[in-house]
Amino acid sequence: MLAIGELSRITQLSVKALRIYHEKGILVPDKIDGQSKYRYYSGEAVQKALTIRLLRDMGFSLDEIKTIVTECTDEKQLAKYLKGKIKEIDGSIREFKARQESLSILLKSTKSRRAEYPEEVQEKVIPDIYICSVRFKGRYVDVGRYFNLLFRKFGRFSRGAFSLYYDGEYKEEGADIEACVEVEKRPEFEKLIEEIILDANVNAGYRLLKGGKVLTLVHKGPYEELHRSYTKLYEEFRSRKLELKLPVRECYIKGPGFIFRGNPKKYLTELILPYE
Repeated sequence: MLAIGELSRITQLSVKALRIYHEKGILVPDKIDGQSKYRYYSGEAVQKALTIRLLRDMGFSLDEIKTIVTECTDEKQLAKYLKGKIKEIDGSIREFKARQESLSILLKSTKSRRAEYPEEVQEKVIPDIYICSVRFKGRYVDVGRYFNLLFRKFGRFSRGAFSLYYDGEYKEEGADIEACVEVEKRPEFEKLIEEIILDANVNAGYRLLKGGKVLTLVHKGPYEELHRSYTKLYEEFRSRKLELKLPVRECYIKGPGFIFRGNPKKYLTELILPYE
């Protein structure tokens, strides 16, 4: 018979661990001295203890280890538990990879430098882009919740975020708005959009958004002061006698961060008026 200390040295399992395995019914001593309460184990306990150590090192919980060592009688039964643990680890890998990508996005946003943008109205041609979006009717402040939906699915793929406004005038209620995230062309985005539709019951889609000729102006400052830049942009638009082609686009170059609100005076919003 082996004393608990001897079994500990042979198997490289601590005495404390062996006592816990006894309490949990995983590795029960063959004999307990009535007076000293010392635990003694047969030679067969060595292989069982080594198996327990291996399972522990592979990430099995105490309850799982107990089930395996008490119920598994052949390799086929053991294989079932091993396959289950592999599946569990695969799930953890995917979860940690998603966390890694989210952290990378956050790190990138905190390191982003403020680019120099012209303060005057610019005329340019913007390209066609692919977007994932949610279109809704409501208040302008509601757009944030729909961006949250989109960024949970597409944040790590995003090339930028913007809103499309389909009304030719301001509306306090029932404004026709589309929250958009620019992405690359990828077939799997169709499935992610379907998940948003099912989970949140919203009008979401993945499509190509046509570009074209636009007048743009980058607004520097808080959103509450957007009217200043809009006034300047619309005045230039009218002076050129252009015909507005809805929707109007607001691109959020720099705004509130994922965690910190940041300084609104440093927000950058590109206002885009398409025309025929």
